[in-house]
Amino acid sequence: MKIGFDGRYAEGDLVGVGKYIASLINQIAKKNIECVIFYSQKPKYPIIGKNIFSKILPSLNRYTFEQISLPRALKQEKVDVYHALGNLGIPLVSPVPSILTVHDIIPLLFPDYFKYSKYGFFSKYSSLFRLKTSLIKAKKIISVSEYTKETLVEKLGVKPEKIKVIYSGAPEADSKSLELPKELKKGEYILNQGGIDIRKNLERLIRAFAKMKCKVQSAKRKENDLKLVITGKNENIEERLRKEIKILGISNKVIFPGYVDEERLWSLILQASCVCYPSLIEGFGGPVLEGFAAGVPVITSNISSLPEIAGGAAYLVNPKNEEEIAEAMMKVTGEKETRDMLIRKGKERVKQFSWEKTAGETIKIYSDL
Repeated sequence: MKIGFDGRYAEGDLVGVGKYIASLINQIAKKNIECVIFYSQKPKYPIIGKNIFSKILPSLNRYTFEQISLPRALKQEKVDVYHALGNLGIPLVSPVPSILTVHDIIPLLFPDYFKYSKYGFFSKYSSLFRLKTSLIKAKKIISVSEYTKETLVEKLGVKPEKIKVIYSGAPEADSKSLELPKELKKGEYILNQGGIDIRKNLERLIRAFAKMKCKVQSAKRKENDLKLVITGKNENIEERLRKEIKILGISNKVIFPGYVDEERLWSLILQASCVCYPSLIEGFGGPVLEGFAAGVPVITSNISSLPEIAGGAAYLVNPKNEEEIAEAMMKVTGEKETRDMLIRKGKERVKQFSWEKTAGETIKIYSDL
């Protein structure tokens, strides 16, 4: 069997969907299945390995890639099934059966999602058109959570029987180096490693952190030394966050290390006091599983897919309530009983997610087609 994959979301830094693409393809290739990855440009971190082949399809834009270059390449490569891995990207006329993985429809659900886009209005409706046509043309749709499946059914009228929920796998907590930035010490920082994005609720997180600092200072608790670390890169949003931090008087307590590679990311996760991820909306919530895999207590939101993925192993909060987030940070960083309980539950929960299982369920769909 020969499967073609859309690799465009894995052309830059491997975050979010890029991690999903790399992990899934690597696991499928281990099953002695030929995997052909179609890129629109040379990838920064090529996915390589036995049974994995790459083909770059230079295109003027995303439309010529999807509607002209890709169908031609699928035919030339004699692919049996094409798998679009990033919410959209199925040609209107495809020479082979196509599968679509939908991680979320956040651009349609989050009001200000395109606020910082250069072509806001056009980007929004272009995205909607490409999503809808891909949903129609797909023979089968893979959803990464029950929450995402429900939104597809309720908001876009997709038939439930067309959708199969297949959870993403859990990462392996591994770091050869435990070196930290010079401003940080093991166990003395709270980590948010979900990236800098308008939906990540970072302004409330920062304000909640400032409130927590005031509370512990009043109580003369040792948590007063804690710092907040926010990974990722987004200049527009980061500038606004830094202004907020300056107003709050905590500039020396909030660290922005920028984009970090896997090695440094795991070093940060493994040595954090806790992961705090109060996102406003998620289709899956990989940072929650990363915290579980690292044996670190996790605080996350009680909405969207996050309670589903956490499965009772995280401390859930209302992401719009800064006081609640602050109280959670105090409790999770300061109470040993709470910490131990969350760590224990997280280690058990993460066992239910594996890339081998994800790949096996995905391959069954290929075989059925």
